[in-house]
Order: sequence, then C-alpha cells, then structure tokens
Amino acid sequence: MDKLSVFLFVLSFSTIVNAGSGSHSLWALATHIIGETPFPEFTVVVMLDDVQVGYYDSNMKEFIYSGLNPTDKIHDDVAQDGAYVFGTIYQSIKERSFQLKHHLNLTRGVQVQQRMAGCEMLDNGEPAMIMSKNTFNAIYTDRMLYYNMTHFTYDAGKLLPGWDGIRQAYLRTLFENVYLPICIKTMKTFLKREKNIVMRKVPPRLRLINKEVSGGLQVSCLAFGFYPRHINLTLLRDGQPVAEQELTGGEVLPSGDGTYQLRKSLEVSTEELKKRHDYTCTASHLSLDNKLDVSWESGAEKVHLSTLSVLLVMLLIVILLGIFICVKRRRCTAS
Repeated sequence: MDKLSVFLFVLSFSTIVNAGSGSHSLWALATHIIGETPFPEFTVVVMLDDVQVGYYDSNMKEFIYSGLNPTDKIHDDVAQDGAYVFGTIYQSIKERSFQLKHHLNLTRGVQVQQRMAGCEMLDNGEPAMIMSKNTFNAIYTDRMLYYNMTHFTYDAGKLLPGWDGIRQAYLRTLFENVYLPICIKTMKTFLKREKNIVMRKVPPRLRLINKEVSGGLQVSCLAFGFYPRHINLTLLRDGQPVAEQELTGGEVLPSGDGTYQLRKSLEVSTEELKKRHDYTCTASHLSLDNKLDVSWESGAEKVHLSTLSVLLVMLLIVILLGIFICVKRRRCTAS
C-alpha cells in the first residue's frame, strides 16, 4: 500500500477541513446509508479546496480520480490501493453504523452515518492541522479528533464509550508522525495536478447598492467574481464596522462560473437617512495587495442630482448663448 493509500486510511478517522485565507485543504466525506434509497449504500467524495478530485462508491468499488484535468490520470496501482482502502473504510463504518443503530434502538426508516476528514496546509507548504469527526443522522457527534501542531484533542461525544488514555496517546503520535505528513504530501501532489484551478487568484469586484424598502433603504455591500472563496467583507458606517447582528446575508455563494460572490445588507430607516451617514464597503482578498473600498453617503443622491441638473442647465445656456452670438456675428458680417 503506497502513501496515497495510507492517507486514504486517514480519511476513515477524519473530518472536513475548510482552507482559510492563505491555506489549502484536502478533505473527504464518507457516507453510509442504512435503509432503502436510490443511492449507493456507501460513497466517498475527496475534495481539494473546493474542487472534487476523487470519488468512490460501494456499487463501482473503485476509486475514480475526478479532477478538472480529465487527461491527467492517476496510476493504476494508486487507483487499486484507493479502492482497497475505501473498501476497508466501508466495512469499518458499516460496523459502526450497526452499533449506533442498536445503541439508539432505531428499527425503522433511513439512518445515515458520515465521516468527514481532512488536513490543512499553509501557503508556504507548512502543515496546519488534521481533523476527524463522525456524525450519525446529522445530530449526534462522536470520536472527534483534532491535531494542529500544538495540541491534540479527543472528544468521545454523546454515544458510545470513548477511548482510554493509552489509546488517545497512541492516536496523537499517529496523527503527528504519520497521518499529517502523508496528508500534506498527498495534498501537494493534487495541488500540482490542479494548480491552474485551485491556485489561481481572481480579484473581487465591489459594489455598494441601495434600494428602497418599506420604511427606508436597504444598503448592500456586494463582492463578486472572486477566487478563492475566502474573503473579508466589511460594511462601515462613518468609518466604524456595522455589527454583524445588524446585517443580513454574509454567506459565500458560487456564481456558476467557477468564482464566488458575497452580499451583506443593512436596513436603514428614513430617520436614520436624515443623519446622512457615510457608508463604506471594504474587502480584502488574497488577490489584492491593498483593501478595495467603495463609499456612499445617505441622502447624497438628491444633492448630486440637483447639482447635475444645475450644471446641465448652465451648459445649455452657454451653448445657446454661443449659437446666438455666432448667428448675430454672421448677420453683422453680411451687412
């Protein structure tokens, strides 16, 4: 069994790890379903950051490399080892599901156990952490494992009895010296394959939008067209950040073209508009050297519109006056 296989075995322990700003993650989600459904009984999806790079299910019984470079195939031995390891995980999670089902006295319906697993690496190539977690019916969590270079955490959860101190010490050594290094090395291999996708940096476009709503205006800070998905977006009022509890939205969403968007909105009452606050939308992103800002002053549109109208009228008067003078001079010359 090669190093990729050993890493895949880590996935039998692990949890989802979302790469933060300046980092990358490799994670997997294994799902086991008890009961009649149109889906395979067991599936595993392997993700590099937000790009799917691998898939396995109990029907096909083979590990499929599914990166965005379809011609870049993995070696047959790697695929075989992946299939072997995920088959082993399948048996392990199946036994665990059986234990949990009887522990909770569940005799009917569909039951779902999931194992989410992965590691995170900083942009400079240094490992950040490795984590694992089990969930059952999306409610209960047990066997939580976390290691981030400085400490190891184990949480037995609410269901079956936990492991003793010797077992926990053994797992910490395993995470530190085996699982994390192999996970990081495997991640680097996938990053090399998918670098044109996951390592690209697309700067956000920023808009500060306002529209009339009942009782005032809605001020929205919108960032769109950016990659990777991690972004810091802040709405300021007179230079001070607006409290998050005053805002709606705030979820990063896919745009459908491989980039992302994020919107944060604030309801501003008619009375508040009279105070003519200055609202600023500011964003920081890996693709930007400096913060991106756009501002708007409440109540300023009418002033701007009035000023523009006066300028247009004055320009029209100047044009008409010029035409009048030009025509008068021609007439004088003709006489």
